[in-house]
Amino acid sequence: MLKNTNTLLVFILVFLMIAVFHLATNKDNLISTTWICDQKKTGFIFDSFSKYNQVSEKMILTFSSKDRFFINELIQVQGNDEDVKLMELYYDGDYLQKRDHLTLKFESVQIQKKHDDINLNRAYKEYEGHSILYRYKNINNRLYFYTDSENESFDMVCYKNK
Repeated sequence: MLKNTNTLLVFILVFLMIAVFHLATNKDNLISTTWICDQKKTGFIFDSFSKYNQVSEKMILTFSSKDRFFINELIQVQGNDEDVKLMELYYDGDYLQKRDHLTLKFESVQIQKKHDDINLNRAYKEYEGHSILYRYKNINNRLYFYTDSENESFDMVCYKNK
């Protein structure tokens, strides 16, 4: 009887260790997935952006391998005079995924179509060489990105491209 109890306890212990290991290393598999992200920014407080009513960003975010990503972005900039101008950008870099954290390191930013305003061009080009640490949740084919710094300018929702 004691031998059966010990055997059962060993199996339970092994099962618990496997379960803990799985939970500790479990992460969403983002490899070879593409996401569509859409964001609108309004209410600018800096003088250089006060001439704009809104900036709409539409992104196609692709995780091309276990550690590489790229983004194609189309930006519509609406001035206070209702005039709309377009920008196009291409980003690529490395990412590191750990549980609910995702770090995007922007290695290069290529402005495919520049805006007339050098401040806007410079603001987007400044991502080059920088990293953003996100927390994220993958729920029902949606990726919710947010930062621990509570900086809402980086918060976004992306939808899986099927």
